[in-house]
Amino acid sequence: MSFVVRRPASIVLRWSLVVCGLWLAVNAYGQSSVSSKKDQLKNLRQSIEATQKQLDKLAKEERNRTRSLTAYQRQQHQVSSFIAQLEGELARLKDSANILKEQISETRAALDEAERSYNTTAQNLMKLKVEQRGLPQSSVTTDVVFRELSSSLKRYRAQMLQLKDSLEAEEDLLTDYSSTQQQVLTTKSVEERRLATTIKRNNKELEKIRANKQALAAELKQKKNSAAKLRQIINQQVAEARRKADAARAREAQRRKRAGRPAEPEQPAPSETVRGFGRNSLPWPTGSQKILHSYGAYKNPSTGTTFENPGIDISVPIGSSVKSVASGTVSSVSFLPGFGSLVIIDHGNGVRSVYANLENVRVQRGASVNTGSVIGSSGENLDGPLVHFEIWNGRERQNPLIYLR
Repeated sequence: MSFVVRRPASIVLRWSLVVCGLWLAVNAYGQSSVSSKKDQLKNLRQSIEATQKQLDKLAKEERNRTRSLTAYQRQQHQVSSFIAQLEGELARLKDSANILKEQISETRAALDEAERSYNTTAQNLMKLKVEQRGLPQSSVTTDVVFRELSSSLKRYRAQMLQLKDSLEAEEDLLTDYSSTQQQVLTTKSVEERRLATTIKRNNKELEKIRANKQALAAELKQKKNSAAKLRQIINQQVAEARRKADAARAREAQRRKRAGRPAEPEQPAPSETVRGFGRNSLPWPTGSQKILHSYGAYKNPSTGTTFENPGIDISVPIGSSVKSVASGTVSSVSFLPGFGSLVIIDHGNGVRSVYANLENVRVQRGASVNTGSVIGSSGENLDGPLVHFEIWNGRERQNPLIYLR
């Protein structure tokens, strides 16, 4: 009799542990998580649709009035930035879908395990009932075994139902991911066609302006104004970085004061050349090293207008890859007349690099980049196909040729 009781008791203990493990596994990816992700996908789809409608509206408004080079370039920047956003969302969707596929496999495995455990426990319960049939009143230990086995069966039933619900929800979410990915791909294709059309119109407008000295002079004047705006953007970023650094130092000083520790000595200001940005230390942002306009003043041969170049203009075929010269964080993706689509990368220690006249942009604000990361492709302006490149140390612009190797 004791042999009959011990065998089910050990079974109960072993399967009780299995039940606990399975319960923890299911709670790791609950219904609330699935619901939250579905809401995120819905918001993403609505955001994409709203942006596309806004671009359609702007394009229609522009068709109803005289187009200018700046208008074409601004539209080109907007569409290019939207495409970069779509590419980023598509990559995130693919990563999330792959993670979800792994979770579905784990849920299916857990469901299989729960079903096996249920069947084994049910068999043990039936076996115990058969062995106890016709015998005297069961002992307290045997009663406990019966109760535990019955309770285990109930838990396994509930567990299987929860796993099945989770599996259905996860598979439904995966379908949602797939449909959203398809929407992003379709939208991206539409916007790429729109971008190609805008680029053609932009190039035609460039040809007209090159043949009209008055229009050319107006565009060059606009470029001078944009150069001043670019300096303002750099100054704002410097001021914001300084404000954050001062706030961080103040918090650290307060923390040390509360802990009864002495304040750290003031750090010296960054030097004019920082590690990684010494003379001839940086790769070129383009495959070409042909200089169209050097750093400093140059005169436009058609108008006689002098322009103070805040960087260098590199002659490069349209559509060539433009790469980051060092690791850092994208601090701005914007548009300025005369400079077109423009990207600023913060490399730390007050050093920033600027890449302008981009046909399209492949990064978004806040993105981390490495040395050699492609940030976009080169475009064309009044001076021809080129990439404009600058280096700033704090509020002071630098001659990029000193740093490029």
